[in-house]
Amino acid sequence: MVKLKVLYEDEEIVVMKAPHDDELVELVYQFIVEKGRPVTWKELREAFSGIAGEDRLRKALHVLREEGRIIELRGGRYATPDMPGALEEYREIQRRRLMREMGSVEYTLRRFKTAEELSN
Repeated sequence: MVKLKVLYEDEEIVVMKAPHDDELVELVYQFIVEKGRPVTWKELREAFSGIAGEDRLRKALHVLREEGRIIELRGGRYATPDMPGALEEYREIQRRRLMREMGSVEYTLRRFKTAEELSN
């Protein structure tokens, strides 16, 4: 449960203060840390519904990724680098991405070399 500052409360209604962008970043980070495991986009959306829209939530995730405080895993899951297995999975994702990119560069170079040979 995300904890917000209560502005007013009675038997029928509770009014809470919506977080600023920097506060939202911290709330999202704390939510992930408290779960103690990678969380899905769906879990984040459900936890923050009524608190922040999807755009603000995505922006908070982006800030956390840029700061290196969280990493994005397969399946739209988010974790802190110190969660068991998270960093290993992230490194494998990065390794595979690099291999795909290198393969693409090699393919382009081969095509260029073939085209060069044909023009001579």
